[in-house]
Amino acid sequence: MLQLQKHLLPFHRSASPIHLSLHRALLSAAAAASPAHFAVEDYLVTTCGLTEEQAAKAAKFISHCKSPSNADAVLAFLAGPALGLSKADIALLVSHDPRILNCSVEKTLRVRVDGFLSHGFTAAQIRSFVRRVPLVFRSFNINEKLGFWMPFLGSPEKFLLVVRRNFYLVTSDLDKVIKTNIQLLRESGLSVRDIAKMCVANPRLLTSNPNSVKAILVRADELGVPRNSLMFRQAVGSVAGLGRETMAAKLKFMGETLGWSDAEVSRAVKMSPVLLRCSREKLQRVSEFLTKVVGVDAKYILGRPTILMYSLERRLAPRHYVMKVLLEKGLMRKDQSFYTMVTVGDELFRSRYINSHKDVLPGLADAYTSACKGEIPA
Repeated sequence: MLQLQKHLLPFHRSASPIHLSLHRALLSAAAAASPAHFAVEDYLVTTCGLTEEQAAKAAKFISHCKSPSNADAVLAFLAGPALGLSKADIALLVSHDPRILNCSVEKTLRVRVDGFLSHGFTAAQIRSFVRRVPLVFRSFNINEKLGFWMPFLGSPEKFLLVVRRNFYLVTSDLDKVIKTNIQLLRESGLSVRDIAKMCVANPRLLTSNPNSVKAILVRADELGVPRNSLMFRQAVGSVAGLGRETMAAKLKFMGETLGWSDAEVSRAVKMSPVLLRCSREKLQRVSEFLTKVVGVDAKYILGRPTILMYSLERRLAPRHYVMKVLLEKGLMRKDQSFYTMVTVGDELFRSRYINSHKDVLPGLADAYTSACKGEIPA
């Protein structure tokens, strides 16, 4: 354009109307021949839905683009029938991975969607994956990762459940981290099925550094739960989120709260390793309810430590209310075990302790339902 202006300058100086007209025509033609400027940041804000701050950070990854044509095609595919991403989904995806706007729809994006579909995912499940880990949608090694996780976990639903709890599942090295941890757990006597179940409940167990997993297994051993036993899986899951000092502090608090000796605490945890997941507040509230309201002693609890894990509001208090009413009406033996009443399922509990007395106590069912909602009758 500059060179053109230099050539036209003498004509412009002559101020001839014909020359001026020619000058304007040539400038107009030169401008038409130049590609329109692609305002990247504006496009990211107005078309992709990013904030100005997000657009400023993302712009550098697509600043080389001379036109929005490829980005438009990508957005149309993302919002189209194959995926059906919402505007919010697209904004989330582009803000985390702006390079996706540079992708080929046919060679990259459609291939990725087809890869998910081939492993049993629906479009809705692919959208869930995008929302949880937008950063890796474009780069996720579908055949390698899903080829491993689908047989291991069994379904896209479980895979997405685990990913929602720990997105490192899709970024961790399969051989150096995931498979190494699985092998360590198998060597401790856990089956692949056990490990898969543990992964759903505690996915960090598989994505942690293998040395950390070794330390977890040592702490589980220290609880005295035999390997190859059904309880060992509970032991591993219970200590997985606890450091050595935290675990020691929990055991000490348990002994002080319930008046148990170290040996008794060890015995209780060996019987029910899940006690280690119980918060201090819950342990104190439940133990006080059992000893002061129900009237059982610490020895009674020691023989049935799992009773400490039940919800005070949704199970212990409502069922104790029913027990108290039945005792007052002479409809229950005085030596009835509260623990038995607590451990049975809700349907059996209602059938055995409520419905069987509906003629004598017609309001008991409603009172129990209210109690389960936290409305304990006076």
